[in-house]
Amino acid sequence: MTIEEILELHRGGDLVAAEAAYRTHLAEQPDDANALHLLGVLLGQRGDHAGAHELLRRAVDLAPEEARYRLALGGVMLQLRADDAARAEFEHALQLDPNLVEAHNLLGHLQLRDGEYDAAENRFRIGRRADEDDPMILTGLGNSYLERNEPANAVKFLSRAAEIEPEDATIQASLGRALFEQGAYAFAERAFENALRLRPDLGIAKLFLARSRLRQDKNDAAREAFADLLASNQQTFGANAGLGDVARKKDQPVKALRFYRRALALDPKHSGAAQACAWCMERLGDFAGAVHYLEEGLRQSPDANELRRPLAELLDKLGRGDDAARVRAETRQ
Repeated sequence: MTIEEILELHRGGDLVAAEAAYRTHLAEQPDDANALHLLGVLLGQRGDHAGAHELLRRAVDLAPEEARYRLALGGVMLQLRADDAARAEFEHALQLDPNLVEAHNLLGHLQLRDGEYDAAENRFRIGRRADEDDPMILTGLGNSYLERNEPANAVKFLSRAAEIEPEDATIQASLGRALFEQGAYAFAERAFENALRLRPDLGIAKLFLARSRLRQDKNDAAREAFADLLASNQQTFGANAGLGDVARKKDQPVKALRFYRRALALDPKHSGAAQACAWCMERLGDFAGAVHYLEEGLRQSPDANELRRPLAELLDKLGRGDDAARVRAETRQ
């Protein structure tokens, strides 16, 4: 079989037959870089990332100026958690072919994940010059704006990505996040429902679906969604905190405190959970207990200035004016 005929098998999804044909071809032509590359891609698709790496490295050694081979090698290195090496391959691929959209996309998402927001946005914008409507480039731009707390700009790019690729669950989930941050909770709920229709196991979409419902006062539906997360052992911090929020909205501080404590045990450095526990204690009339949660929260996270104002107010109520003044002075630093 020719490489073109084998590739048809590969593209048609008959990976077993395609793999056998690639190996037969390579037994006769062991230095065919394209065949090595294609078989490496196939092994990556099957989850054999170590085998894929070996073949793709040979392809790159045989044809070092072929950008597509370096792109594929970088993708496998990502799967092997060799992120620095993957970056280097993506950058090298772009030196060889500046219009390689997928390399811009993968490099941008690595930068975005690592908090390099300016670099990521710039990378996605460069990639968009090669393909203005690539959905993953648009998603990257949207997520860049989302990380910078600019939800209106994020919605613009993510909406376009969802129009182009409506059956992509991650795009729907990102769009939902942007709409949620914009305060468009009903539209966010719809986007998260779309994401879960496509990928029922997407925990982050379940969590924000529950939060969207809570913001719309759909308390029972929100409680059910948070409880479902706990039952499936997904997003356990957010699920416990969410159930606490549901109980708080129903003015059930004892029940809320139980869930907030569970959330705080999962993440002792989370200032929001500490403040929520303190609110419950104050609501129950235990000011000293509320002070304990706020002071412990500051011990765990000294930069959590949002805990200092309520702490100072409680200290005043307890007649500890000097301590309250000290806390206020620390806030000004």
